Amino acid sequence: MNTKSIYASTTRSGSMTERKFCKAKPLAQRLGLCTRTIFRWADDGKITRHKINARVVLFDEAEVIAFVESARVE
Repeated sequence: MNTKSIYASTTRSGSMTERKFCKAKPLAQRLGLCTRTIFRWADDGKITRHKINARVVLFDEAEVIAFVESARVE
C-alpha cells in the first residue's frame, strides 16, 4: 500500500516534534474505516482538517489515531 504522507516539524515548549500528515483515503484504509467517516469527523469538529489548497486536505495521523483510541469501548 502506497501511503503518501507529509512531515512537518513543529516547536512545542522548546522541543522539536514531528507531525505526520496524510490524506483521508490512505489513513482510512490503514485504520479500517471509510473515507467518509474521516471527513464526517472533521465536519463535526472531532478532528482537525488541514486544507492545503482547493483539492488537498490533510489530517494529522496522531490526532486521528488518538481520537479513535479515545472512542474505543471495552
